Amino acid sequence: MKFRKGIYIIFFFVGLTLFAISLMSWYRDMYEDTFWIMTLCSVALMFFCMFAIFYKPKDKIKLNAKYERKGAMLTRPEYNFLLQLRQIEPNKYEVVPQVALVNVIDKKTNTSYRNELFRVADYCFVDRDTYEPLLLVELNDRSHLRADRQDRDAKVAAICADAKLPLVTFWLDGDLSFHTVRKTVLKAILK
Repeated sequence: MKFRKGIYIIFFFVGLTLFAISLMSWYRDMYEDTFWIMTLCSVALMFFCMFAIFYKPKDKIKLNAKYERKGAMLTRPEYNFLLQLRQIEPNKYEVVPQVALVNVIDKKTNTSYRNELFRVADYCFVDRDTYEPLLLVELNDRSHLRADRQDRDAKVAAICADAKLPLVTFWLDGDLSFHTVRKTVLKAILK
């Protein structure tokens, strides 16, 4: 970048020199019909070089970490469960995976932060015609037995209860038969 600016500075002074020469009377006398071409070209060269010297492109955003696209949004058990959920009244409900609470719940108090709404529910049942959120579904594995995950799950349940958005939880090692899942889901939606 410094080398390029150095070149522009050199060409600026070349343009300045040509401009000064074009204004001298001996040059005007020698090239009286065309001296103005050199004058205009030298002025244009100086303006271009000044622009190039002082132009600053927008800084690129510098990241402090490395990012990589995930191979899949859902694990294989989550995907299989999604397929099962989508079989429940498919003409009536749509099932959307990985929904942040902020997409389905509004915070009504005027406190400044909405961090708690950036938690993600595994699935959301929505009305097929209106996309009104009807039910959140969590599919838990053993990691949800940890104290930090239990705190998170309790907070999500409290927010959903306050927003009057039903939440049901299934466990990977529990009864995930279609009959049980369908019955639980429909009962929660129709409450």
